[in-house]
Amino acid sequence: MKLIPFSARYLRKSESLPFGLRDAAGRLLLAGGQVIGDDLMHALEEQPLFADESESAVWHRRLQTTMDTMLRQGASLGAVAAARPEDSAARVPVSAPLPLGEQWATLAMHLDAVLRLVKPGSAWLGRFEPVHGQARQLAEKRPDASLYHLIYSAGHSTEKYSTHHALLTMLICEEVASLLQWTPGQRDSIGRAALLMNLAMTRLQDLLAQSDREPTPEMRRQIAAHAEEGARQLGAAGLDDALCIEAVRLHHDASQECLPFEELTPARRLARLLRRVDIFGAKLSRRQRRVALSPMQAARQACLGADGQPDEIGAALLKTVGLYPPGSFVELVSGEVAIVIARGRRANLPLVASLVSPSGTPLGEPLLRDTLSPRHAVRAAVPPSAVRVRPPHERLLAMK
Repeated sequence: MKLIPFSARYLRKSESLPFGLRDAAGRLLLAGGQVIGDDLMHALEEQPLFADESESAVWHRRLQTTMDTMLRQGASLGAVAAARPEDSAARVPVSAPLPLGEQWATLAMHLDAVLRLVKPGSAWLGRFEPVHGQARQLAEKRPDASLYHLIYSAGHSTEKYSTHHALLTMLICEEVASLLQWTPGQRDSIGRAALLMNLAMTRLQDLLAQSDREPTPEMRRQIAAHAEEGARQLGAAGLDDALCIEAVRLHHDASQECLPFEELTPARRLARLLRRVDIFGAKLSRRQRRVALSPMQAARQACLGADGQPDEIGAALLKTVGLYPPGSFVELVSGEVAIVIARGRRANLPLVASLVSPSGTPLGEPLLRDTLSPRHAVRAAVPPSAVRVRPPHERLLAMK
């Protein structure tokens, strides 16, 4: 794919383009055919934009034709510079469904844009709820595949770290809430809280994920205050969900871990779940200053109560994601290295596809393995940094 620059001056609200917009690394920011809303417009205008040369060739030819016609007709240079293809909007084709990974990446971008709008008097909530609803719908439609993409991305990329982490936290929290038989209202609240928990440090969190420097004293003060400040901003911005706001305020409060679960208020139960899943997802995530941990290492830090044993939240979290969640890597008894593509019948029996042979050479084609077989049983979790093979994601997910 050859990338060419694309100017944001060609973007129009409530219109779409017949090709995708990408960042400098080629990552998709906006799929062809998507309508540009106010929040997306703001986010796109703030960064350099690129397009695939082959995808955008027809559009650029029509643009050149329009500009040539205007020059022949004596139009001013300013008008020519502002020209657009005359019928570009009318010719936008119906785009094919995006691959699942790109759907989650698009949701992360939408969420990032919405979080900029959380302030009194804004219409942020009307834009936030559809993002929450679409994320839930996607997670419920393809739960294992969604976990696969979000966990794999967490271990390999720092791009849009804060909102990717929020989406992974939301997916796991809502599944655990269902397992614990919480009410629909409590499930709504924990999902909102997961997406909004780092509202007061979203930009800082993205910066720190991509930086190899230690936080400054001022950054540490912002980190320490972000839970309280986020709750304050949500209340001031008109969020009518007291459980969500209180869960955001308490989600870094470790003192509640010493209390028996049955003695916790509903808000503190939500906060305990949010805290644990936040820790779990963070430990699975790569940052510039450290590599991602394996799920087993992350679980030790997120699933154990004050007595060192899994408590109600920890046990439910382990049951939800499994010992080897989708998107993570494992070593098999055979010596092969495999990627988990789905949860299995038990926490220690995931569905996997081998990518690397016992000798360490990449396999020509992924091989589906039954971990119930003694030969292909899981021997150990493997951190993402130890695997140099890039998995063919869509092909792998079609195997299960």
